[in-house]
Amino acid sequence: MEGKKFYLRSAVLVGAVFLMLLGFGGLLYYTQIAVGMDEKTLAAINTMTKEEPVPAARGRITDRNGTVLVGNESRYQLELELEHMGNAEQQAQTVLMLLQLCQRLEQPWVDTDMPISKTAPYTFTNEEVYTYTASDGTEKDTRLGRMCKAMKWERTPDAGQLIDQMKRTFALEDAEETAARDALGVLYACYLRSKEIVWTEYAMARDVSVELITVVKEWNLDGVNIGVESVRSYRTPYAAHLLGQVGPITAENWTEGEGYKGRGYAMDAIVGLSGVEYAFEEQLRGQDGIHAVTENRDGDPVNETEVVPALAGSDVALTLDLSLQQAAEESLARHVPELNGGAGGAAAVVLDVKDGGVLTMANWPTFDAATMTYDDGVSALSPLFNRALQGTYSPGSTYKPVTAAAALDTGVATPETKIPCTGYVDYYGTLFRCWIYREHGMTHGEETVSDALRDSCNIFFYRMAMEVGIDTLTEYAQKFGLGLPTGIELKEATGVNAGPAYSEQAGTTWYAGNLLSAAIGQSDNLFTPLQIANYVATLVNGGTRYSAHLLHSTTAADGTVTEHAPEVRGEVHLVPEHLAAIKDGMRQMAEHSAPVSAAFARLSAAGIQVGAKTGSAQVSGQEQANGLFVCFAPYDDPQVAVCVAVEQGGSGAATSVIAADILEAYFQIPQEGVEGAVNQP
Repeated sequence: MEGKKFYLRSAVLVGAVFLMLLGFGGLLYYTQIAVGMDEKTLAAINTMTKEEPVPAARGRITDRNGTVLVGNESRYQLELELEHMGNAEQQAQTVLMLLQLCQRLEQPWVDTDMPISKTAPYTFTNEEVYTYTASDGTEKDTRLGRMCKAMKWERTPDAGQLIDQMKRTFALEDAEETAARDALGVLYACYLRSKEIVWTEYAMARDVSVELITVVKEWNLDGVNIGVESVRSYRTPYAAHLLGQVGPITAENWTEGEGYKGRGYAMDAIVGLSGVEYAFEEQLRGQDGIHAVTENRDGDPVNETEVVPALAGSDVALTLDLSLQQAAEESLARHVPELNGGAGGAAAVVLDVKDGGVLTMANWPTFDAATMTYDDGVSALSPLFNRALQGTYSPGSTYKPVTAAAALDTGVATPETKIPCTGYVDYYGTLFRCWIYREHGMTHGEETVSDALRDSCNIFFYRMAMEVGIDTLTEYAQKFGLGLPTGIELKEATGVNAGPAYSEQAGTTWYAGNLLSAAIGQSDNLFTPLQIANYVATLVNGGTRYSAHLLHSTTAADGTVTEHAPEVRGEVHLVPEHLAAIKDGMRQMAEHSAPVSAAFARLSAAGIQVGAKTGSAQVSGQEQANGLFVCFAPYDDPQVAVCVAVEQGGSGAATSVIAADILEAYFQIPQEGVEGAVNQP
């Protein structure tokens, strides 16, 4: 009996334990599986994951010595996410609060998209308001026109009426007029992007202060964030014409021809627009990355994952020497106003004669690439114009070594040939005078080619031209690269070689007497300072014409360095004795022409011999002549060739002070020892 009771109690106990375990298992299933699945589903509903591009850092630009000219800088900006800012009333109130904060902290905000004046009475700021005629002749909607369609606004010719429609749409009817217009500018910019009319990124305020960041963080407004942008940072005020600018891709460049779209660019990418930034875009651009961002229902990020890492662009080292560039720009700024009273601009170019690398390319007037500002006192002279690359000038007597080379190389003359300076020559009934006869009624006597270069005797080169002819003269000018592209990576003018071919092209008549003017660098001859410097470099290095270039090397993100190999564009096979005669005439000119020898006194004292040639080119009877000056140094083993061009500078000899400043900086000549030498007229 007792045994039966024991077994019964045991069975009841086991059953109870089983029921407890079964209930516990059910509870676990409910909490971990059934309810858990609901929570996961709920989490999935309340969060959203999206992929965003990660802009790659743009490569830096340095000079040949590694000094950073252009880099990158991180700045904070005030960003708006329209989809997280609530309804129209909430959006309006948020923007009005932010605008009040910006005004209180004197923080500028971005209002450049809406083409309507910022104050009443309102007017449209674009001539083509709602439509425009495309290049193919079709009529297309402007951004405002597309916006009106998207927002269902009437295309009224009255800007004030359109403003009223915008106020109703953006819930700003009750706002004070000025505040409403400011808010409209911000909201218009946001909606342009939300409607996919504009693809570039919009930030309400850029480079914001720490105080603004603190307040915005405290307010914790929906859809308002503090973001970080990477901007180009210009570390030097020099070489502005070369460095260039960056900016967003335009609609035309996005699709036309070899547009950015086919090259893998995002529509809102920042690209090089001019100068080195444009020329070396492929090297400087990196590869954008991708990261995934998971946000909750309030738009706050809860998780970020890197999908594809961003790869920075390559650093680009230029052939430029920043210290020499600075010396050239400062010398131009100091001397040009003294030479021409500010009536014209100027340029200076320094080339490495052994490979065509540009050591300096300076312009006056200039500007600051960081701020795009310049001296208002010279604004009429177009400070944005790159005279070194795009200005074309009659070379004047700096051209005479070309005529000498043509005469010597074709056997018309030898280094020992002597030509009497008769003061003038009668060519087809026209008198062509030597400058010394015209100014002083004198002659130079008998002159060899070296003497004629030293004295710049016109008669000698007139006689050589009569024997050589215009076709041979043009042939040699082109061998030296005059009137031809130099190969520089930036946009350049190609210039003009005087002759029947150009006269026919220009619709003018070529007269026989034009030959004599062409032989001394006048007539239609027009060349850039870069071309002239490259011609001198070709002459003194023995006849190898290199491509002028700015690229020294690139350094990839992984540290791989790629050196730029010099490119030979042509050869001038000069007999060594002929080259020696031309160089000797240029040496004598530098040493025996009083203004030039005075300018080079410090160099001479330091044992640096220079070869040089002056040039003066009359542009009109009412203006001073343009002054040109070329030189090379050291004389025995040339390293650099220099060209200086000063508009209305009066004479080439006067501009020699600028070349002297540049050479002293290159050879690091102390600025003491010969008092006042570089200040000679």
